[in-house]
Amino acid sequence: MLLIAGVASALAVVPATASAAAAHGRYTTIDVPGAAATVAIGVNDPRVVVGLYADSSGNDHGFVDRDGALTTVNVSGAADTLVTCINDFGVIAGYDIDGSGIAHGFVDRGGSFTAINDPDAGTAPGQGTFLANINNIGLIAGFYIDASGVQHGFIDRHGSFTAINDPNAGTASGQGTSVGFINDFGVVTGAYTDSSGDNVAFAGRPGAFITVNDPSAPAFSTFAGTINDLGVIAGSYLDASGLFHGFTDQRGVFTAVSDPAGEQGTAPQGISNAGVIVGFYTDSSGNVHGFELSPAR
Repeated sequence: MLLIAGVASALAVVPATASAAAAHGRYTTIDVPGAAATVAIGVNDPRVVVGLYADSSGNDHGFVDRDGALTTVNVSGAADTLVTCINDFGVIAGYDIDGSGIAHGFVDRGGSFTAINDPDAGTAPGQGTFLANINNIGLIAGFYIDASGVQHGFIDRHGSFTAINDPNAGTASGQGTSVGFINDFGVVTGAYTDSSGDNVAFAGRPGAFITVNDPSAPAFSTFAGTINDLGVIAGSYLDASGLFHGFTDQRGVFTAVSDPAGEQGTAPQGISNAGVIVGFYTDSSGNVHGFELSPAR
């Protein structure tokens, strides 16, 4: 598919103006029954929602929510499973943590799991491959942590891995670049941590990234989580108190996304081409819940 008009302008440098009013629409809470916490991460155009939940023992499990019908996703033998994306064909992507604490990416096609491991990923606890997204033409985005503890984004084109490293990213352990999403036109979102430990969000095509920064956000605290095929970015930033605030960015115009129940913060994670947003919020008691905002206009 060709890059459509509007995507480039949607990635223009953000003007230093105040955020717009809050996004209108209906917020629906998503809670897996019996879960200690639920996080919605991805949503496709048929409006299937995926994410993860933590059980009472603190272990993570993936889930798929088809109009309220919830299905658990677990990689066989894994200590934790996290589902991060579902494309319009129902292909699921995510990663699992094995018994040694190493991450491995996976793609789930109708219950048939394929392991995805970047060849440059480290093999010590806390390292490995983290899949973030699979688009409708089968391109996979994510990041890996190498043997030195440095993050590197990647795009996997049917088994051929291309590293994505922002030139401003730090190269020490805990620093580097992560890629969080790739839309059907090859435009990605992500963030890098520089040598000072600051987090900087970006979007665009590899080699031509621009910074994404909500004008209401403190410096170096914006996370660009996702971008749809219309160029609308959804993400969040951390304020000085450490609370998340959600936003959408459409052609440089920022709109706040704030679940009314999220007294302690709202963080969008995914957006469909129809403008449906999913993510998580933290309530007044500190409990984490998934949410869906529809329509997000």
